[in-house]
Amino acid sequence: MSASSGYWRSWISNVQGIISYISSTQLQNIDNASGIIANTIDSGHACFLFGSGHAAIPVMEMFPRYGSTLGFIPIVDLPLVSFLRMVGDLGYPQFDFIENSPEYGRRIMENYSVHKEDCVIVFSHSGTTPISVEIAVQFKSKGAPVIGVTSLTHANSAKPRHPLNLKLHEVADVIIDTGVPAGDVSLTIDSEGKRLRIGPLSTIAFTIVANMLLLSTIEKLISRGREVPIFPVRGFDADADARMNLILRRHRELYIKHIAAGD
Repeated sequence: MSASSGYWRSWISNVQGIISYISSTQLQNIDNASGIIANTIDSGHACFLFGSGHAAIPVMEMFPRYGSTLGFIPIVDLPLVSFLRMVGDLGYPQFDFIENSPEYGRRIMENYSVHKEDCVIVFSHSGTTPISVEIAVQFKSKGAPVIGVTSLTHANSAKPRHPLNLKLHEVADVIIDTGVPAGDVSLTIDSEGKRLRIGPLSTIAFTIVANMLLLSTIEKLISRGREVPIFPVRGFDADADARMNLILRRHRELYIKHIAAGD
């Protein structure tokens, strides 16, 4: 085996280990969380989704997405997810500043009307990102259940960075542990006399959990005899346009109910 193939093979093995960990240890937590989400959607309210940086990827994986359903409101603030230029406008320095700003999280939440019947899923590998903790705190203050998806290994080895000295798992009502190692990257290599870490796992773990939550929620709603509008696949579903128009109308109605009225 060449050195180049060894890296990715080791990473694949680590991915398989994460899948095994989640599927063998987190099923009860996922069932509890999907029960909360199903109750929220069943009552005509919204399950909000939040993540910053790469933790926004599972948000987009859940909604809007082929095979997803109505009842979710993603909070994907552009400056918190678009830092690919690294420098200049929408660069990493600005992203780093606002991701570590609880005040920015409070300003985001000023846009929404949150009810105790709503809920939120907050994705954060470290569980210490100030803006993610703030979003969880804001929902908690409204009496809305908080579902935290995080690495407890990392969170327990890191210091809190939120002014309240809280971590995500200390705010959440239900915690789903991804099992991802502290620091996220899973391989240690030697290069030019340095020990370097490569092979991140959090995005893979997040998207696995996101789909498990989504599918479990859909299953619960169907078992209750509820109508579950599923996003169609254009090119495969003959009535895709008509179904999509219905979904857009109904999502718009849900969204209007959850937008802050303002002064």
